[in-house]
Amino acid sequence: MDKRSLRSRLRLHRALRDLMVDTPPDSISVEALARHAGVTRQTFYAHYSGIPQLIEEHLDTMLDEIAARHRATFRDADAAVDPDRLRQLMASVFADLDPDDPRLIALLNGAVGTEPETRFGALLERFLAEGDPEGSAALAPGAQAMHARFFAAGFVGVLRHWVALGPGRPDPELMAERLADLCLYGRKGLCPFT
Repeated sequence: MDKRSLRSRLRLHRALRDLMVDTPPDSISVEALARHAGVTRQTFYAHYSGIPQLIEEHLDTMLDEIAARHRATFRDADAAVDPDRLRQLMASVFADLDPDDPRLIALLNGAVGTEPETRFGALLERFLAEGDPEGSAALAPGAQAMHARFFAAGFVGVLRHWVALGPGRPDPELMAERLADLCLYGRKGLCPFT
């Protein structure tokens, strides 16, 4: 992508974020967005067919970043999940998410129909297949997809909860540690009688 196109796309993303602070995405016109971004409507349509595609691109970027971090964190690991590496991965993801970003809030609330659980589930299914090919091959048909959807729903649900807590929310490292422990151990050892 050339610099000019990249600059236009970044301006549109910033403008959408600014406008969504006070306005739901389905109430923002392309004309208002382009004006706020300092680009023409033609420039907008050169990159996107509508505002939902701009929000979907935001989700794509987040998922691509999570995938890159996962590869970097686990590239030299064996099939067993190292708890410290999982905590490190989740901490980096939570730390770099802006819980007040209205685009993230819209994605989590399903306002634009991007189905974050489904998309994240597909990514996790790939992580499971690549990280533990023998274990994945031994599963009954459909089990891998179910496992991935379980963890995806957990991650997205916890992220949704964390965002909804508002300014008093726990810090990203604590949320990442709690989520990693739940993924690894469930509630075992976290409650007095488990």
